[in-house]
Amino acid sequence: MNWVPITSPHFEIRNIKKTIQDSEVHLSWHWPKEIDFVYIYQTSADEVKPISELRENDVKLYTRDEYKGNLGYVSKLDTIGRTACQIFPCQKREGGLIVFSQQNENNLVYINGLRAKIYFSIAYKQKLFQIRKKVRMTIDTELPIDKELLVYVKKSGGLPGSPEDGTVYPFVRGFSAGKTVLPEIEIEKNEFLAIFFNNGKNLAQKYELIPQ
Repeated sequence: MNWVPITSPHFEIRNIKKTIQDSEVHLSWHWPKEIDFVYIYQTSADEVKPISELRENDVKLYTRDEYKGNLGYVSKLDTIGRTACQIFPCQKREGGLIVFSQQNENNLVYINGLRAKIYFSIAYKQKLFQIRKKVRMTIDTELPIDKELLVYVKKSGGLPGSPEDGTVYPFVRGFSAGKTVLPEIEIEKNEFLAIFFNNGKNLAQKYELIPQ
């Protein structure tokens, strides 16, 4: 890719606006009249490469005519987690294409993608006159998850409302995609369990935890 320094603010991509509807993302932006094409670089927000490492197979060439015909740029919302989309202005010069290395983030937008669903259920079983009861936990996840992702919390007298609302216990192994039925454990008859994301994990953009 033929990168050159951006020589004028009039060449910059800016004022990116995004609209998300159903499973589509619609982007629009200020397209300078001096710019013929743009390169669109879209990737996971955790894996954005510096400009010096970008190759042509990392980006998509998009023309002014395509932009006008689509009233912007439309892509499918089909990835898990947060996506970064960076738009680089291009010009055709002497038969070749130059790409301006705009790096002020006016050409950068973040898109919250799909969230992988994690379903869980907790079933209690207690026999008459016994002071302890058995508990069976089930995890059903769309993606494999590490054992550090979730914890279960035990509380006396009622359901825990958060990890801070009881005694926290880690899981001993990760979970494969699909349903996992954990071995039964025993607790006191007045104790209850709940499952939460582990403290300190900022996971709301990647996963959705759903009780069943």
